[in-house]
Amino acid sequence: MTPRLLEGDNAKYIFFPEEAGTILNRTAYATVYVGANADTKEKVILKKISPALFGNDSQRFKFFATVCTEVKLDGLVGISDMIFDEGDIYLVCEYVSGRTLKELIYDPKFMDYRNDIFFLRIISNCLETLSFIHKLKLCHGNLRPENIIVQWDECEEFDFLHPTAKILSIESIKLGFKNMPLIRKVDSLYQSPEQLLGFEDLVGDYSDVYTMGLILYEAIAREPVYSPEKPIVRRQQVFNKIAQHYRINDEVYALIEKATVKPFSYIPGSISEDAQKLIVLKSLNDRYQNAEAFKKDLDELIGNL
Repeated sequence: MTPRLLEGDNAKYIFFPEEAGTILNRTAYATVYVGANADTKEKVILKKISPALFGNDSQRFKFFATVCTEVKLDGLVGISDMIFDEGDIYLVCEYVSGRTLKELIYDPKFMDYRNDIFFLRIISNCLETLSFIHKLKLCHGNLRPENIIVQWDECEEFDFLHPTAKILSIESIKLGFKNMPLIRKVDSLYQSPEQLLGFEDLVGDYSDVYTMGLILYEAIAREPVYSPEKPIVRRQQVFNKIAQHYRINDEVYALIEKATVKPFSYIPGSISEDAQKLIVLKSLNDRYQNAEAFKKDLDELIGNL
């Protein structure tokens, strides 16, 4: 094993890029490693991002770099350094002990209905973080169960009454309701209709609310609304109402329904783009107006359980 040393503004970091055990995730645009501060030996996460993620949009990258260095929230995985090395960008992120929400949803130990309230509390925790992001006029744009880490204590035990979750992967973050391009190659299975239709100036806090509705569905149903294993017609994903799952009770489904309002069905191209946007805007106005309103109703439901 050959170690690699990276020098940032705040510290030096060491990792083993050729050791499979240190690679947490790999996609077309990023590779995530476990590393350490070379001096303190404290664990860190090193996320290597290809500049191709931003294309030739220097303004998009400058905005992203500003958000990484200036936006600090308890509910976001912290970014402490940004390093440019041999044409790649490395984000140095805090190491969070825990498991992803995706792992918990499909862990047989948590399949019992009695664990539903634990998942509801996790979603509420995430909505609290999103409400802060949205108050900064930002939209995360790439929420997925894999991008949510639920923390545990030193004994690897979760706090079932007050779970703490951290959201990561902010590469797609954008100013809400501005014509700023999102990263196109995010997971379309969790994208909102306005994202799928390419109406980037309509993508904002409503879009994150929609995605959290899909994640809430998955957390309680223990299966996603849309899956690569199931044939999906893109039109159904954009327009069709999400059906109630047998594991989801009426009260929870009412929240999901409110969070995932979709536009009335139309044939793209059959009407002008302005008319299409008006239809999509109507659906946005019928959704929860923000993550805070979604959380308020969810917390009220949790209090009644």
